[in-house]
Amino acid sequence: MKHWLKNPYEGYLRKHDMREDSEITQIGPGTPGGEYLRRTWQPLALTEELKDLPLLVKIMGEELVLFRTTKGVIGLVEKHCSHRGASLEFGVASDVGIRCCYHGWHFAPDGTILETPNSPKNTNHKKFCHGAYPTKEFKGIIFTYMGPPDQLPDFPLLDTYQDYHNENSELVPYSLYYPCNWLQIAENTQDPVHSCFLHTSISGAQFDESWGVLPVIDWVKTPLGMMNVNVRRWNDNIWLRTTETILPNYNQAGAFWEQPNDEKAFQRVATTRFFRPIDDTHTCVMGWRYFNDVVDPDGKGDASAVGKDKMDAIGQIEDRDRESQQREPGDFEAIVSQGPVAIHERETWVETDRGVGMMRKLVKEGVQAVRDGKPFTSLPPDIPGVVSTYTQDSIVKRPPIDGLDDRKLIREYGKQYAQIILESAHINPAERRDYLQAQLDSLYIDSL
Repeated sequence: MKHWLKNPYEGYLRKHDMREDSEITQIGPGTPGGEYLRRTWQPLALTEELKDLPLLVKIMGEELVLFRTTKGVIGLVEKHCSHRGASLEFGVASDVGIRCCYHGWHFAPDGTILETPNSPKNTNHKKFCHGAYPTKEFKGIIFTYMGPPDQLPDFPLLDTYQDYHNENSELVPYSLYYPCNWLQIAENTQDPVHSCFLHTSISGAQFDESWGVLPVIDWVKTPLGMMNVNVRRWNDNIWLRTTETILPNYNQAGAFWEQPNDEKAFQRVATTRFFRPIDDTHTCVMGWRYFNDVVDPDGKGDASAVGKDKMDAIGQIEDRDRESQQREPGDFEAIVSQGPVAIHERETWVETDRGVGMMRKLVKEGVQAVRDGKPFTSLPPDIPGVVSTYTQDSIVKRPPIDGLDDRKLIREYGKQYAQIILESAHINPAERRDYLQAQLDSLYIDSL
């Protein structure tokens, strides 16, 4: 905080004209932040939301209409008809496009104007197109790319989407509504120390008691963005957890109910999610929950409780009365209560906020790089295969060593193992776990 109150009862002296960091929070068309987010594929809607009728959607400040032709082709077009502006949400899907209800203008999924039946001899419509964006339907989520057409990137296939380790994962898509800016939701993922308080000592153990152990944390850059290296001592075990941000607005997180009792290496994710802006002050958190016996051996998760506006963990959406929210707040309450757009100037940082600072810096660098036409850190635009990612949980038995500062010891384990994880990205995805298990088995630190 740049404006401190020096004495008790000085609320009157508080500065009230603090402003948001608009360069990285505003996402509308033409804004620097909006241009940045438009360089990658973004989730738009769940497949289950798009039925026979067109669906009105809002993404990054634009109102659009999503539809499926009677032959199953998906289209995403500007809301207002190019003729007189009637909303195409009231249009009628055809076998090749969508027809406006007002005068019957007919649009293909790519925006080509197929017919103007109220003026059949007029050929002006052949000189232009209706606004449209490409789409991709994948595992129950419909994605779109809204950036420059000549910079269309390959759709990214993350290694976590595939079953390389016989986990038999069920990927359940979901979409959650948050009435706040996207960035403050994304930042929560690089603030792992909040789990000790919000998810354990303040609200009770919302996940597992092990989350209440104050971790040793470092943050490192990855080829795709950044990750936190979150290390805890649990009896004689060291729990090595990494959680990544894939720039600009993707995230992967590990098991919700991890119990660090048994040794393991490179256990993969419980969720892949995207913090997709609706506008500057509203966000859709979309993604998949992964259900399998590896990340949830005790079966605490509930796939039937995941989907449109529902999640199988407390405090992730606004689904409780106010008293319940106050007595047991979760992520939703902590994040949304910062305001529609978090004012960074209000904050007073401590050492555990370094990850938030690093994330903001990386986002700002990406925004400025796009503005200046320079390369920026994100998913590669041309992807020859699956993308190696870095979120995981590993547990190794390494008791405290007499005479060594244990927090310094486990930090060193975290630093060395994080480097091994980064260097393993070139390994065949099907062999990567075995490789990391061997590396972890041979990792012993007996001096600092």
